[in-house]
Amino acid sequence: MVFEFISESRFHHIDKLEPGPPNVYFMDVFTSEKSNSNKDPLTGSMFLLEHSETNDPAPKYDYDETGVVVKGELHIADETGNKQVLVPGDTFFIHRGSLITFSTPKFAVAYKTAARVGHVSQPKAKI
Repeated sequence: MVFEFISESRFHHIDKLEPGPPNVYFMDVFTSEKSNSNKDPLTGSMFLLEHSETNDPAPKYDYDETGVVVKGELHIADETGNKQVLVPGDTFFIHRGSLITFSTPKFAVAYKTAARVGHVSQPKAKI
């Protein structure tokens, strides 16, 4: 296979993160082949965050991750007090070992890519 794609309309069908907070939707959509010889895994994911009054930090990142905000407004804060408000077109990079808190006043949609093998369990819909 040379390349894969998913239409923009797929962002309207992001799975609920289970287990996870009630306002987080997350779905791996592309991933490197799973093998012991793959030393540089890469996974692309869709991420939707809805507003919540409480925002617990995400688990500690044991991989590097980068992303771009597609819709909405995403607030990111780290354990050092670094904070940023991101809007569509803004990109971010999260370093391995970070503790990150995501929040939003309404909603945020992002496409994220991480240095990890993903969990794509269903055929990729070509919507």
